[in-house]
Amino acid sequence: MNADTLRDAVERLGRARIAEYDRELGEAFARATQTSTITPMRLFLEKWATVVAIERHPDRARAMREAERVTGDPHATEEEFRAGQRTIARILAEASAEAGIGPGAHPASKESAPAAEPDFSN
Repeated sequence: MNADTLRDAVERLGRARIAEYDRELGEAFARATQTSTITPMRLFLEKWATVVAIERHPDRARAMREAERVTGDPHATEEEFRAGQRTIARILAEASAEAGIGPGAHPASKESAPAAEPDFSN
């Protein structure tokens, strides 16, 4: 996974997201440069890979938007709020696994060996 491949996937979801993607890519690059670490770029790629994994499944994307709406509604009941939280957590876990990120996605991370660094050379 690299930023160009991911950008193509974001573009297929809709051109409206490209400006947000490009802005966040610039911010991540600037933070990476300032801190001399690739962590901001890795987090950027993981976030957008998850966004793509959510948005390319219309039912999943609708469920996520509804759960976000409910959890942000001050009139939601406690049960509605908690159900919304559970839905968001489930969708994020599914999307992260689909994108190959998150807990359990990298078997080497469970061992003492360090995780491989992302390849941004492409």
